Amino acid sequence: MTEIEAPRGVTFLKDALAERLGRPAATRAVKGSSSEWYIFDPCFAVIQRGIGSSNRGYRSGILVSHSEIFFSNVHSPTPAKLLKTNLKQRPESLINAAEGCRHLRNYHYLHYSSRKASSKSGTKKYIDTLRVIESRNWKIFKEELEANLGGIAYDLFPELPNSGKGIGETCRGTYFSLLLADYKHIELSKSDETAAQLAAEVIDAAWYLFSCLYPWESPKKRDASLRRAMLSKPGLLNCEYSKIVGAPISNCDNSAIEAAHIIPYARGGSDRSWNGIWLCTKHHRITEGKLLGGRDRSNLSELRVRFLNHQIIDEK
Repeated sequence: MTEIEAPRGVTFLKDALAERLGRPAATRAVKGSSSEWYIFDPCFAVIQRGIGSSNRGYRSGILVSHSEIFFSNVHSPTPAKLLKTNLKQRPESLINAAEGCRHLRNYHYLHYSSRKASSKSGTKKYIDTLRVIESRNWKIFKEELEANLGGIAYDLFPELPNSGKGIGETCRGTYFSLLLADYKHIELSKSDETAAQLAAEVIDAAWYLFSCLYPWESPKKRDASLRRAMLSKPGLLNCEYSKIVGAPISNCDNSAIEAAHIIPYARGGSDRSWNGIWLCTKHHRITEGKLLGGRDRSNLSELRVRFLNHQIIDEK
């Protein structure tokens, strides 16, 4: 059987994901369609099925479907459980992912298999388990997400067995789809440099949810480990937000000083002191998952950190 060559835009997304992972990413075409592609971490197959398993049939990660790019999970029960568990710990990851590259789309929506919708309908049809949050207006969409943020993770994925029969029925119970961007921005970019930059922006936004597909320890445990490491080195416990290059102007609110990860643990960040920064609660929240850099390992008082600032369009 001849492998289908991945389109230009899919290749750039794959390369951007590989750069983020620090190892090769994988792609595969959806069976029977040359315009639908999954881009994912090959390790997912090991997490779900064990060593020696094949990547074929795996549907969790980035989905390019015709003219749109999604973060998606379809009939993959183990990643669905991890996504649900980790979103309970960090529900703001959903808004961060939606907001990260909203300048690359003009419509916003989230579809997922809902426990409440399934219980209310009392049926076994896939469409009757679906909850839809959508709008052309970003402000309205964000406000609805924020209003439901605490409950969405608990509402995810009714405990129903997959039927394995018919189109759509195989994903009943574990479906999750967040629109990230219009695919044309990458596929039709005039230069490879622009395509690579836009693909990286999409992956950066998706990573808030993509990282939820891996087993986590509690963030509180991770922050406690980091705090112990930082307290073992001499230094003042003052907010270091003003030292972050490119951070938006913002005053401290005199809240508690916390040990924050520069690179989050969920993205491979260390609990060592060189990956830590002292921040007040307000600035910890503002910078969560948006920093690059670290401390000089030979001189921990030297902080070399910058704020990731994506281009944002005016709210419609």
